[in-house]
Amino acid sequence: MSVFVLALQLICVAGISFKLKDGFEDYMSPSKTGAIKGIFVVIVFFSHVRQYIVVPQTGMNAMFYSILVFLGQLMVVMFLFYSGYGIAVSVAKKDGYVKTIPKRRILKVWLDFAIAVTIFFFVSRAIGVRYEIKHFLWSLAGLKTVGNSNWFIFVIIVLYVLTFVAFAVTGGKKHIIAGIVATTVLSVVATVVLWHFFDKHYWWYDTVMCYPLGMWYYVAKPYIDKKLLGSFDRWFAAVAASAICFSCLKALLGFFKGSRAVFIPMSFVFAIGIVILSMRVSVNNAVLRWFGSRVFGIYILQRIPMMVLRYLGYNDSPIVFTAVCFAITIVLAEIFERSTAKLDEWLRITPKKLKK
Repeated sequence: MSVFVLALQLICVAGISFKLKDGFEDYMSPSKTGAIKGIFVVIVFFSHVRQYIVVPQTGMNAMFYSILVFLGQLMVVMFLFYSGYGIAVSVAKKDGYVKTIPKRRILKVWLDFAIAVTIFFFVSRAIGVRYEIKHFLWSLAGLKTVGNSNWFIFVIIVLYVLTFVAFAVTGGKKHIIAGIVATTVLSVVATVVLWHFFDKHYWWYDTVMCYPLGMWYYVAKPYIDKKLLGSFDRWFAAVAASAICFSCLKALLGFFKGSRAVFIPMSFVFAIGIVILSMRVSVNNAVLRWFGSRVFGIYILQRIPMMVLRYLGYNDSPIVFTAVCFAITIVLAEIFERSTAKLDEWLRITPKKLKK
């Protein structure tokens, strides 16, 4: 696995830039946040692939595995944070955006997910794994799985539904603070409910609040930028404070044996720390942006080659298995993205793109 660790490091370093004096004013732009999401979706891939292979825990392998264990659920935090931020920006800047959420957010995500689940269902049958139709139907709701990852999609759809309800009730763009407050309250309720039902399956609920946190960052961003973008000393102090606070919470997490009551605020500090760091350190490059623009396809489809190749007995060589799975995932993600984009246009879920 050390080969892939090195490859990921090289990808991150390629195109890295620093702006220590004034900072990057566009640090929250889609291209910049897309690159960061690209890093984390690759990390998610490596986290999942280790479930299908056996790798000696020595040298760089041991170090990489310890990093994956260290990150745990933190590797999905930025997806939720940036999603919440993006929704807040869209509500604030696009007239009538709230009315489009059911179709362009909720329906689109569910439809893409349903297509992926259906593919998994037939792939599973092809490799000898049988699921009842009832199980398949629950999988379409995200509450069961036919080999696919499911909890994240279920959570993001729930959050989109809650966001629509919150802003529809509070008046949308004209009362954006009220909408964010309502979304936050509903997210707290969702966290408590999911915590009650899933309990030890903590990944269903322990990062939910990072979504409204992203919305609140949109509100606070002008004030944060004013304080940190123009002053390196303040920025450095904020980075250091984030690191210290994260380290203390990480220690407490170990002391309280993984308590989610500690993990949730720790995830907040992690997200804010990444954002503050990105003010002056940019890892923006075309490769990472591509991965960031294909998060859904890469996240949801990556287990297909893993399942099939393990069934065929090709997981004896971890390096070859990982490389082939990664390559196939890239191809599947691109095909999936282009196909669903055409379907979305045909169903008028998203507006048709103008030809240049």
